[in-house]
Amino acid sequence: MNVKIIDYNDKRKEFEVFHKTGGAGMNYAGFECLNGVFQFALDGVTDITGTPASGKTEFGLELLFYQSEVFGLRHLLYAPDIGSYNEIRRKLIVKYYRRSFRGYENSITDLDLINATAWIDTYFLIAGKEDAKKPLSPIDLWNFTCEYEDKNGIVNTCFIDSWKNLYHDIQGREDQYLDYVLSYRNELAELKQRHFMTIAHPKNVEFDKDTKKRRIPDANDISGGASWYRNGKVICSVDWPDKEKNDTDVYFSKIKPDTIGKAKPLIGFLEFDWRKSRYRETLESKICYAGEGKRMREAGEFIGFASETKTPF
Repeated sequence: MNVKIIDYNDKRKEFEVFHKTGGAGMNYAGFECLNGVFQFALDGVTDITGTPASGKTEFGLELLFYQSEVFGLRHLLYAPDIGSYNEIRRKLIVKYYRRSFRGYENSITDLDLINATAWIDTYFLIAGKEDAKKPLSPIDLWNFTCEYEDKNGIVNTCFIDSWKNLYHDIQGREDQYLDYVLSYRNELAELKQRHFMTIAHPKNVEFDKDTKKRRIPDANDISGGASWYRNGKVICSVDWPDKEKNDTDVYFSKIKPDTIGKAKPLIGFLEFDWRKSRYRETLESKICYAGEGKRMREAGEFIGFASETKTPF
């Protein structure tokens, strides 16, 4: 029988750290509008959904880039939805330099490609199938993430883009399969101190009768939605409401555990800079890319959104 009683003596030091810090390795997520709403948990799970071309992938990669740039976290990417290996690497390099890949003034040069190699190869590992004819399941990727280690250390995060590209061995009901595989993911993340991030596309989303616009999808709109919501920890929907502007809205519909933050919609706070391929926010009339708002707050130039809540983060 696979059951045991956890002895506190085995967990004493870990729990004392939990008491002192409020959680198991929760990092600032890069933007002041996220502060008090979402932190990046080292043993966490984040599911991102949204309509096609809403910015789901860009938002996920933005979170990962900041974790690498500031905290040195490493990520395994399985991202067929972005494209081939060359396309994935192109996107990473553009984000790294915050410049156009080619064809424009100040585009990335051949020398830039060489200089970026060490950083990209250290922090972003691009995964593919060893045998294209054989299936690859989400459990395969999560287990690989937990087992992999090289000269630079372990991999902290597994980024899947997207869920539909993997093999799902659904023998019976889809909800029962999802309950099993998603709960397995949650327990593995906690046990191995890894963060698992997944892009999951919604089913066909109906138009809102009042606004005549497509409704913002949430976890319940993903195939097997009730299971995603039951088993999800952090669930957010990314929306690009006006295609003529760069404003991006992020709706956090579930935040678990509550030490991470709180469920809240962030409307009109983030903007995607297409030239730099990075997100930014505006604070006190200043444009701030990831991390810059935190520096303003710590320098006393900005109070900070987290001050609006009584919960200390």
